[in-house]
Amino acid sequence: MPWARGGSSRRRMPFAAFVVAGAVALGGCTGESEPDPSPSTGSASATSSASPSVTPSPSPSVTASGPEIPAAAREQTEAGAEAFVRFFFDQLNTAWTEPREGLVSALGDDDCRFCAKSESDAAQLVSRGERYESNPVKLGSLTVLILGEGDEQTLVRTELTQNEVDVLDRAGVVVRTDQKKQVTLTTGLTWQGGQWRVFDVEAS
Repeated sequence: MPWARGGSSRRRMPFAAFVVAGAVALGGCTGESEPDPSPSTGSASATSSASPSVTPSPSPSVTASGPEIPAAAREQTEAGAEAFVRFFFDQLNTAWTEPREGLVSALGDDDCRFCAKSESDAAQLVSRGERYESNPVKLGSLTVLILGEGDEQTLVRTELTQNEVDVLDRAGVVVRTDQKKQVTLTTGLTWQGGQWRVFDVEAS
């Protein structure tokens, strides 16, 4: 792992294998090779059925500066780092199923490219009137690789499943479907102003 302690703590991750297609930048919203979908041209899997009853992700309590971070995720400890990473991806799920802007960006560093891309995807969903039918991702095990001191980076290995899930338009018509994938990510955190921020995320 090319990140080091000390003076290089703010070095950007080398995104040679950075995942940039859809849910959590794994498929769907980025439209890397897909045409811009519209309600009139949906995918081959589109149906004309009415919008199904969906149990949305719980809406987070939102403060002026973003979603309220749980107490367990506000400690500069290994347990706190793990809790924050889980909270971050929970908010991404909420941002894409409601959909809602501002949740992901509020938890990221100003230079976090993953956060900016994921926030852009949420904004596209809002503007198109689309939403994920259920949570696009699910986290498995987390392992803290490095717990930084002060403003040094903390690295958390994250086992993530991109779920097979439909994206629906305003009428409940399927416009595309993310396929199931297993991904190992490394989430970089920094401690800023007494709280965690996501510095960036890369495929391990």
